[in-house]
Amino acid sequence: MKNMHELTAHQALYAEEHIGLVHHFLHRKGLKEEDYYDIIIFGYLQAVQEYDENPCLADYSFATIAWKRMQDVMNEYFRSQNRLCRKASFVYPDSRQKDGLSLDELLPDRGKDLQEQTADRLLTLEIISFLTETEQRIVQLKSEGFTHREIARIFHTTAHGISDRLYRMRIRLAAMSCCFEQDI
Repeated sequence: MKNMHELTAHQALYAEEHIGLVHHFLHRKGLKEEDYYDIIIFGYLQAVQEYDENPCLADYSFATIAWKRMQDVMNEYFRSQNRLCRKASFVYPDSRQKDGLSLDELLPDRGKDLQEQTADRLLTLEIISFLTETEQRIVQLKSEGFTHREIARIFHTTAHGISDRLYRMRIRLAAMSCCFEQDI
């Protein structure tokens, strides 16, 4: 949360008067109050503080500011829930999955010999060496589960710009990959 602190008496009273905005937001977004109220309320309280403390916001209605803050908090929550690391499931080598398959049956190429693994790793390192530092960072963020929009925010560009850069990089790497395979 940005600069959250204890509400003043005036802010607490103002928050109580307009609490219906939170319920309206949850209803409008189709979110269950018991699941999302504790998340959305922080955006609402942040809006109360900002609206009271920042005179520039007086040009806007409180509902507009509150709605934007609640939307931001909701987006951040869903973004954090959709991270790759949170979706990962653990599979043990000797266990069977729900459909009765073992890990070896799910991943038949696990038995790659050490020589092939080393060759793949060297090829990957060789290809990565042709990427700029920015491209390497983008690939790293993408592998960590960041969306194009989140990466764009980090690099101060657009999501479309990140998509284009990744597309051009894939084409360049595919062409280089063909050259490497011919040399081998």
